[in-house]
Amino acid sequence: MTDSPTYSVCVEFAVPDAPADLYEALLDTLLERHPDSGPALGPAGNGNLSMRLFINAGSVVDAVTRGIEYAQAAAMTQDITPDTVIGAEVLTEAELDRRNAQPLVPELAGVTEAAEIVGVTKQRISDLQPLRKHLVQELAAGPVFLADGVRAYAATEHNATRGARISDLGLSPVERAILKLLHAMATQLPWSADTPAEHTADQALHVEEVLDEGRLRVHPRPAGDVDLEAVLGRLVEHRLLKTRKPYRAEQLPDHDTDIVVTVTDKGRRHAGAAAAGTNTR
Repeated sequence: MTDSPTYSVCVEFAVPDAPADLYEALLDTLLERHPDSGPALGPAGNGNLSMRLFINAGSVVDAVTRGIEYAQAAAMTQDITPDTVIGAEVLTEAELDRRNAQPLVPELAGVTEAAEIVGVTKQRISDLQPLRKHLVQELAAGPVFLADGVRAYAATEHNATRGARISDLGLSPVERAILKLLHAMATQLPWSADTPAEHTADQALHVEEVLDEGRLRVHPRPAGDVDLEAVLGRLVEHRLLKTRKPYRAEQLPDHDTDIVVTVTDKGRRHAGAAAAGTNTR
């Protein structure tokens, strides 16, 4: 027999500014009557009395019904009538955990960060009207956007807007191949060296490991007459990559020449276009 899922039921009462001793008395009652429900009490965002209980139930309806009944019965011991319940929220325990794990403040992007994500100049950002729907606030230093919204715009609307397509950066075949290789390794996409340039890229860089947030530790290797340092420098210049040396804690024996590489949002767009065979202009 499958165990019933656990639901979080939060019940709110139209009882503002409840004193501490009322919370203590209600908690004692709930612990005595329903010790397995893990009750928690506190003021809601508007100051009203609220109770959260964890209920094992066969359905959402069953869980919220029992949760409200438990909360009302406890409240009645303190002369709080059932009709003061003004709302209830029910979630699976897993969904509650997921929401609690989300950052309280979403990732933000200023003009510089937004320009890097979209792949345009900082001056151009202010002219992109579709970005206004992702605007959080206008500060003296400039607009602040939701970073995820800017990424979504860059990946969809910006590429589809006339006159705002991915520009041709004049990369050599080897430079494009190395960018494509790094993007594939960072995002765990299939990779195969099907062209001479991609074969050279495969020889020139060995990916040692994928670090957090899609960063890569790569080990440069001799590959014909390719000046790998110059190639990476050019990709960094175009803001397609960010590179640095490993920190001491990240260093591996006999890997003094390793480099930590991050493919930027602009780099992912260009690498994705190259993988799809898009003609950039």
